[in-house]
Amino acid sequence: MFLKDLKDLPENYGYLNARLRAHFSDFLVKEDYRRLAFRRLEEIEVFLLETRYGKSFRKSLVEQPLSTRRRIEVALADTSADTLNHARKMAMGEPEDLMTVLLARADLHNGRLLLRYYFTGALYEGHPQWHGYGTLPVTFFADLWKSHSITHVIDKCLAFDHQLSRALGRACGQVAKGSSLPASERIFLSGVLTYLDEILDSHRTKDSALVRELLGRSIDIWNMNIWSRVAAGVLPGEKAGELFIEGGYSLSADRLRNSSRPEDLLASTPWETILGRFQGGPAEMVTGRAMREFWKWQIAQRRKDLLGIEVATAFIAHQLLEWQNLNALVVGVDMGLEVDTIIDKLVLTG
Repeated sequence: MFLKDLKDLPENYGYLNARLRAHFSDFLVKEDYRRLAFRRLEEIEVFLLETRYGKSFRKSLVEQPLSTRRRIEVALADTSADTLNHARKMAMGEPEDLMTVLLARADLHNGRLLLRYYFTGALYEGHPQWHGYGTLPVTFFADLWKSHSITHVIDKCLAFDHQLSRALGRACGQVAKGSSLPASERIFLSGVLTYLDEILDSHRTKDSALVRELLGRSIDIWNMNIWSRVAAGVLPGEKAGELFIEGGYSLSADRLRNSSRPEDLLASTPWETILGRFQGGPAEMVTGRAMREFWKWQIAQRRKDLLGIEVATAFIAHQLLEWQNLNALVVGVDMGLEVDTIIDKLVLTG
């Protein structure tokens, strides 16, 4: 799909962004989702076969017998990972480092899947759909998934000798000690953020500042999720203080501790735009609404600077959001949900 030659040295924002901009037209638009919501699974598969997802479909047909829904899920995951990995391979210098930070959400996703799996102790046939575009290889997570105990997982994490694997090992150690899942996830997230901060510290530019803002907004969303549990009465306020993470973009520790309503928490912050949609709704809705705005903010970066990291930020968000939307659409169609209900579950931009 992509070529990696004729690069400008040492940093190739111009070349990278030109190549990425040429592929924004590959993404589905609102009308595509609306049409697909009326289709059966088999018809959705036929549609996707004629798109860039077709190669993965044909591969899965040859390699293993799968249901229609599972073939779609595998094709979406494989194509998304291939697209993002190819995009990163085109980057050089600062853009390559910043894309590593932007794509670390795969490591977070995979690590949290493992933590939840060993925390619940639930039996799970097969393996989850890993996100295969991060720093740690999918084979690393797949091997941990097959481990016989949390002790073996910890040993393997430490033996892998990477800062991210060690962070996951420490988080698994908390699970083994009986800590709560949020407390264990916080250990992992904090370790990942430390690693990413070190990468960003080597680049003091407006582009690294944007990526640092993205991380700060991600921390805001984590903290909103903890705050919403307190507001809903499912988490004691004194416990929340141990779970909040410092370094958020706009929500201070004082604001998080002292706000009892969404209006108090979000007013006069970049997140206040979501307040109009609550209309007296429960505080638990804060995180979901904020996540929608976060996706839209990332995609809106596309035209902010054609020679900066903004283009890659938007491209990555487009790909991941399309994957999320198509997965949600396929689940809705498979369950026989009404078209309007399916569309309401999607995050449609543009």
